[in-house]
Amino acid sequence: MQASDLIGEWKLDDFIVHREDGEAFHWPGVQSGTLIYTASGYVSVAQNRQPLDQPSPEDAQRVSNFYTGNWRLGEEPGMVYHTALQSSAPAVVGQTMRREVALLPDGRLQLSGQGLKERVTLIWSRL
Repeated sequence: MQASDLIGEWKLDDFIVHREDGEAFHWPGVQSGTLIYTASGYVSVAQNRQPLDQPSPEDAQRVSNFYTGNWRLGEEPGMVYHTALQSSAPAVVGQTMRREVALLPDGRLQLSGQGLKERVTLIWSRL
């Protein structure tokens, strides 16, 4: 993985949540999202979904998520690090988030790592 593989704009194709008990599920509802990596080292991530009919209390809190910050490739292969400068979750501001990163055979980008509560995997297509 090289920086040039990431730089650019991406749209969200899939958002998968992995629970500690091994359950995996797609984030419910109609998703949208944008991921931007700049050559100067900035990253911006925004995810939204249309409101659900009769959401659970947990789902009612999962309507959107965003952060902006700096990014760098890890020294170890297949890792990228995002350090949040702003976020919809104030607790992550200033935190560095480790993400496993891979280019899928179809050219899409897969990022996996610890989310706010669970491990998540996001699949992105280049715009």
